[in-house]
Amino acid sequence: MTAALRALRRAAALLRRERSLWPWAAIPFALNALAFGLAVALFVAHLDTLAAPLERWLELPTPLHWYGTLLAVPLWALAWLVKAVLLAALALAVYASFTLVGGVIAAPFLDALSARVERIAGGPAPAEARGLAAVLRHAARCVREEAKRVAFFVTGQAILLALGLVPGLAPFAGAVALLFSALFLPLDYTGFALDRREVPFAVRRRWILAHRVEMLCFGGFALALYALPGLSFLCLPWLVSAGTLLALELGPPVVQR
Repeated sequence: MTAALRALRRAAALLRRERSLWPWAAIPFALNALAFGLAVALFVAHLDTLAAPLERWLELPTPLHWYGTLLAVPLWALAWLVKAVLLAALALAVYASFTLVGGVIAAPFLDALSARVERIAGGPAPAEARGLAAVLRHAARCVREEAKRVAFFVTGQAILLALGLVPGLAPFAGAVALLFSALFLPLDYTGFALDRREVPFAVRRRWILAHRVEMLCFGGFALALYALPGLSFLCLPWLVSAGTLLALELGPPVVQR
């Protein structure tokens, strides 16, 4: 069993056994469920507005003769299919955006979950912020670091999307986008453990690539979960816990001070 699969199995067992972890797992789940529900509500409420430009763009003239209708039927079916695909892509983009935003908002609670998993697993006891000002600064740092990771991911995907618009490069861009996502997810889920060690972002990227087989195994599994709408935020606490255990097992990068 690879380190990635061991971390996923151990994390599931910890979350099932350790009741002290349940509140810190429940809060991110609730925040992401709220974000998902808001995304669905907004999309449904504005569906007609979103569909109207597509309908105008794909509108076909009404044939004057019966034989024209026979010729137009395949075009109408194609226009309907294009509209359905574009709306599905837009829905997926809205869902992904709200999921990313929900992850940023939930970052302080996910960091608390990660710290407790590390303590239970026997890692070095993470220093806890004391006092309201220290707690607020720590929460702000968690949100800031998670926002940086999300910005890195969105920028990379935007570049690959633009590359995919070049004729002939779409299959290549799509494959690279999947690979990029599979490597980003372990970068994100191990991020809380590495944040506490103040590991620079460039060092993290090299560390991910140095363990690329394990990271691709972990990231591929997480990516499969993300392919099922709603399952990603349900599994978010599990993946963060597993990412923490994976970082401990592989050994976090040592930062020279």
